[in-house]
Amino acid sequence: MPGTRCSIRPASSCSSCRSFVCTPSICPPYRHKKWAPRAHFAKPVKCGAGRIARVVSVIPAKTREGKTQLSDGRTLAYADRGPADGTPIVFHHGTPGSRAGHHPDPGVYERAGVRAVTYDRAGYGLSDRLEGRDVAAVASDISALADELGFDRFAVMGVSGGGPHALACAALMADRVTRAVVMVTPAPNDGDFDFLAGMTQSNINEFNAALAGPDAIAAYLAPYVETLRTQPEALLDELAAELPPPDQATMARPEVRKMLVTNWQEATRQDAAGWMDDDLAFTRPWGFDLADVAAEVRIWQGELDVLAPQTHGRRVAEQLPNATFELVEGKGHMLYDAWAEAFAWAAP
Repeated sequence: MPGTRCSIRPASSCSSCRSFVCTPSICPPYRHKKWAPRAHFAKPVKCGAGRIARVVSVIPAKTREGKTQLSDGRTLAYADRGPADGTPIVFHHGTPGSRAGHHPDPGVYERAGVRAVTYDRAGYGLSDRLEGRDVAAVASDISALADELGFDRFAVMGVSGGGPHALACAALMADRVTRAVVMVTPAPNDGDFDFLAGMTQSNINEFNAALAGPDAIAAYLAPYVETLRTQPEALLDELAAELPPPDQATMARPEVRKMLVTNWQEATRQDAAGWMDDDLAFTRPWGFDLADVAAEVRIWQGELDVLAPQTHGRRVAEQLPNATFELVEGKGHMLYDAWAEAFAWAAP
């Protein structure tokens, strides 16, 4: 368009594989799959002047997977994402979840400069079950994992059911955890707090089954596990129907649906073992005191969340000595847009 300044700078070509890559003026010096400097492959996009140019698109670092053996003989499996020399963050997945869970844009780790290690909590994926575990039990597992990976000090981040486990590490590993991020976390089921208020009916049914005991929650979750294996898309649609419009829109994105199916199917490799153990642990004493979390904590909670209502995040924030609560207006349970900010704060 004559007279309109183009907002996109020219791209250059990689000398090692002749693929289009961005110039240093367009993006930071990341690497593409050929390990040539300064680069991701480029894709056609339209600039503000209406012209087509080739600009950087993210090519994520390869996910590195591994296992470590714990002192009690159990195996703990993990996935390692982002630059190997990035600031370490131990990521605690939701319920259900597994090491296969990640941000829908895998390049977020590279851009943030973080090395995010996601592990299979006991009973999920390839990690052996620890029957009867409480939330606090995770700390010894993460201590061993950090030793295996050579992490002296590190941040923790937990989303949804991972929130309590991240806080357990912050409380029980105060000499190693630098900062803690929790998003859409449940609160302890104690005192006069109405744990079930504001939740979807399916969530209420699930936690009532957990309150009834191991046999009841195992029976309740069994049909969900079967549906995940045979009709995973149907289960996604069933869940989305109970959620607010922002979450429905997120779950409709193909990359999100693909990630969730992979994540949840891996989570139920051992049937509902990890899932039920999480639910039982959440509804019982957690095994540590939130007042013992010395590290700085930032809590993100969605205004419209009906899986972990904002009252839960506020309750947790009230009991932490050094916490900042952030209500994300107009959002529900899925706060992927906040991850980059969370990484930047947790791993400055």
